[in-house]
Amino acid sequence: MNRLFGNNVVKIEAPQDRSELKFVVLENDTDFDTINVRFYNSDNSPITIDFSHLSIAMLFDPERYSMSLGEFEYVKSIDNGFEVFGDFGIIWVYCDSSSPKL
Repeated sequence: MNRLFGNNVVKIEAPQDRSELKFVVLENDTDFDTINVRFYNSDNSPITIDFSHLSIAMLFDPERYSMSLGEFEYVKSIDNGFEVFGDFGIIWVYCDSSSPKL
């Protein structure tokens, strides 16, 4: 997952059934190859999502002449879940699994 840090987020999904939180992140700058970063519970139980700051907006990157939801800065393990930080804000996801593995 470290290889994705600093890459642009093009989509964030959180289904109503709370089965997962998914970030679609550009894998490289030259092509439109993406990778799904998922947070979920291995037993398929609902996840819990909390945040201290959330600002979802389209950002223009003049170097790449493209739009995104900002950079995927880092993910770290916390008690009972993960902290996700990016230009979109800080999100705490309470679950037991991530893909790719942290």
